[in-house]
Amino acid sequence: MRYASKLKLYATLLGLVLAWPAAAQLKSHVVSSEDLEYGPVLFEFYQQDYFYGLVEDATLAASGNRVAGSNSARLLGGSMMLRYALPEQAEAIFTRLLSNTKSSDIRNRAWYHLARLYYNRSDRTNANRALGQITGELPRDLHVDYHYLASLIKNDGSHLQSVSEAALLYADESPEYSYLLFNLAVTQLRGGNVFEAVMKLEQLAGYSGTNREMLALADRAKHGLSQMATQAKDLPRAWRYLTGIRTTGLYSNRALLSYAWTAINMKLFQEAIPALQILDQRSIAIPEVQEGKVLLAHLYEQEGSPRKALKSNVLAEKAFKQGLADLSEARRIIAMRDVPREFIENLESIMDETDWYSAHASVDYRKLTPFLIDLMASHPFNETLKDLIALYALEDNLNYWLSQTSEHQLVLANSADKSVETDMAELLARSEGINERLRDQKTEIQLLTLTLEDEERERFDVLIENAEHDLVILEDKIRQLRKDKKAYVQPKGHKSLVKANHQRITKQLSITQRYIASLEPVVRKLVRVELDKHEERMRYYWAQSRLAKARLFDSTLLQLENNKAPAESQR
Repeated sequence: MRYASKLKLYATLLGLVLAWPAAAQLKSHVVSSEDLEYGPVLFEFYQQDYFYGLVEDATLAASGNRVAGSNSARLLGGSMMLRYALPEQAEAIFTRLLSNTKSSDIRNRAWYHLARLYYNRSDRTNANRALGQITGELPRDLHVDYHYLASLIKNDGSHLQSVSEAALLYADESPEYSYLLFNLAVTQLRGGNVFEAVMKLEQLAGYSGTNREMLALADRAKHGLSQMATQAKDLPRAWRYLTGIRTTGLYSNRALLSYAWTAINMKLFQEAIPALQILDQRSIAIPEVQEGKVLLAHLYEQEGSPRKALKSNVLAEKAFKQGLADLSEARRIIAMRDVPREFIENLESIMDETDWYSAHASVDYRKLTPFLIDLMASHPFNETLKDLIALYALEDNLNYWLSQTSEHQLVLANSADKSVETDMAELLARSEGINERLRDQKTEIQLLTLTLEDEERERFDVLIENAEHDLVILEDKIRQLRKDKKAYVQPKGHKSLVKANHQRITKQLSITQRYIASLEPVVRKLVRVELDKHEERMRYYWAQSRLAKARLFDSTLLQLENNKAPAESQR
């Protein structure tokens, strides 16, 4: 039904296009009904619903659709498999295409997808080799994607010479262009080409739109420019970049801390305090917040406010103590049996949190994001999560089909005992009787309408036509039933086939659960290592706060003793 409704939709849209007054001037991409039938595959691909896209692609290929069997369609199918976490099947398709076609366009696209596949596996050697096989003119829609992938794989600077000016022509056609620009700037900076790097970062920093992702990248560019200016001892320029970064964005924590340090280096101590006070209100799980708490107390002490410094150190000590307690509880919870699955199931809602970068940490797995900021940005960790997500989806599907086993067995048992020949004969006789009565009644109504006025007769004619249509359908069904001498009987080997499928599902479920059992400890270990880093850092800053608090207590007591001695001598 889903396929049929979409086919009707495409047919309707095609009819509207053909009926368009200027249609004669348009060049249609639909040259046959097979092109139209392949439309749903393209629809699902651009909707990023790769499961249904693969199902419809396989259905069309099995039906002999020539479009679905073409090299371009096979390339699209491999791309959907790669996106649907089926790398082995995708690799087989790309390899087969490279062996069977001489088209440079198809070959370049296949090599590009293979490079992506190897990069996702963290196999940079083979990814680099695959990219090196791309020769000649790149397809227009692949320009920016290719250069962006190359900037990730060839981050040693060797790719810079091959980045053509043509890529800049497609800047507005691909969202990856901004990331390509940033990666190239980083690579040029590593190679010592500071001027070109600054120009690219300045271009990104000038973004003034409303896209949250691009705003975050602009903040990152400004922060990078401020760091470069600081290294060049140009503190006023660094200050200007830092003041342009949002205080609520993804990079606001780093920017606030850099802002404070720049103000301190410029001897603007009062300017540093507000930035540190903003940081002081945020989650203790964030590294910049941990450093900011210690720095804020130090600034209060330097400006001659020992009471504020003492209070700040006392509050910091409590915050670090609470942070360590949260870490301990987080370790216990992350070790629980179902936490990795629940964490992944809620991953989308976690990443959609608009204020997680400043949220107070919670031991609930849905609120662990502040502890995992750096880890979530790690490519290997993301690939591990993708594999685990795919395994969980497979396990859920297999469990569902396994739960249907009893229903399948019930259908098989009932189908073996059914005998409906008598019931069928009675049904046919009853249907034929109803059909005859309806025919007679229709004839009587037609005769009665002859006495009516023309306007009223026209209204009845419409109703009679509808009734005639229903009667034709009924007669057709009766004819079909007469042809069937007996009820449907399942093929001889159907029962054994169903049983074999149940056994195959059980086997595949066991294999999937074994993979899950192997991969879950990897995720747990990566999270534990990240929590270890947090604990080590928090213990260090906790010790600094306690030492500063003790020193301020001692100095305060010493000052009280010194003030007490002159008072007693005056008595």
